[in-house]
Amino acid sequence: MGLSAGQKRVQSLVRAALGALARLCLFALSFLTPRDESLWVFGSNGGEAFSDNSKYLFQYTAAEREHVRAVWLSRSEVVVAELGEAGYEAHRTESFRGRWISLRAGTAFVSHGMPDVNRWCSGGARTVVLWHGVALKRIGWDGYKRRRLDEKLKGLLKEKLFDRYDWLIVPSEAMVEPFSSAFHMPPERILSLGYPRNDALTGALPAEVGSEADSDDEYGEFRELREEETTILYAPTKHPETGRRAADHLRLAELDEWLAEHEAHLLLKPHPAEPIDLGGGFSRIVEVPGGLDVYPLLEHADVLLTDYSSLYFDYLLLDRPVAFYPFDLEAYRSTRGFYLEYDEVTPGPVATDFEGLLDVLDGVLDDDEFADERAAVRERFLQPATARRCEAVCDRFDPEAATPNPTSAR
Repeated sequence: MGLSAGQKRVQSLVRAALGALARLCLFALSFLTPRDESLWVFGSNGGEAFSDNSKYLFQYTAAEREHVRAVWLSRSEVVVAELGEAGYEAHRTESFRGRWISLRAGTAFVSHGMPDVNRWCSGGARTVVLWHGVALKRIGWDGYKRRRLDEKLKGLLKEKLFDRYDWLIVPSEAMVEPFSSAFHMPPERILSLGYPRNDALTGALPAEVGSEADSDDEYGEFRELREEETTILYAPTKHPETGRRAADHLRLAELDEWLAEHEAHLLLKPHPAEPIDLGGGFSRIVEVPGGLDVYPLLEHADVLLTDYSSLYFDYLLLDRPVAFYPFDLEAYRSTRGFYLEYDEVTPGPVATDFEGLLDVLDGVLDDDEFADERAAVRERFLQPATARRCEAVCDRFDPEAATPNPTSAR
């Protein structure tokens, strides 16, 4: 005779309790294990992807710092296998080896939070948040997700016990104050060293790093499109706070006709949380594969179209036109909110409805009038184009670098 529903529930609760106890014991142990300052672990996007600032710093470290053992941690078997085939050291986060390396690592680099690696094995490590964007919209403790009392209490518990960060990297001094507020971190623990991913746009990476930009398999189609006609990359962010979606504010058939008239293609890169179903039949709208790294793709776009995604700050390094389509601007401002004045930091034409969008794109393709505005925003919020961001971050934490590296805050 099988277990009753009540017995199964009790069994499930017991398993959950034992799992939680095991994780807490592992976390306590992580403060006691000796750490190797030359062993660095990296992760991104909750451990599910090989992406963002962590990706580029990891590749740079593996290529340029022979005395540092760089290890990528992931919950994805596919990511681990692909990195292994490419010659990198990578392990599954929850494997025995992944846990052991996490317990021994002197430094952990993350781009989204401690779940990028193994939070339960990182108690004694020096933790560095590389983050994944300029703080245009409110994030962390200032974001909409922390406004409910239960979420504030849960977030406070995680922050004080398990997800304590020693250092946070920002792209400019203008970002120190917003990130200090968002992460409850003192300004002196926030380092204006620049985002490693920006090196991929300025040619500051070694030849063997970021080679995806030249990969015919992954980016060849987009390179060829740009060689033949104008390419517009549309990359909106998600809008859970307003309940409105980018898909509801695009008339795809009309947009496809407009693109044909202007000999242009739209590269569609929606946020993973809010997909846009093309449904087939469009000759000028090309969907970008969901897992494709967007940063090499930027080089193959003549124009970037977005709403509140801080991706446009990175794109400013290419000094190409940017257009904005904040179809729910007032609602977004009153719910999620901004650190910066939206109208002051968007160096391009702005449309809030579909008819205005087509007019904006018409203007962008005819004449680029915002070069000076782009330069001003770029200078305020990014490291200069000549900066070597991966090198600067490594130098700050490398035990053998000439620059004194900071000690742990713990």
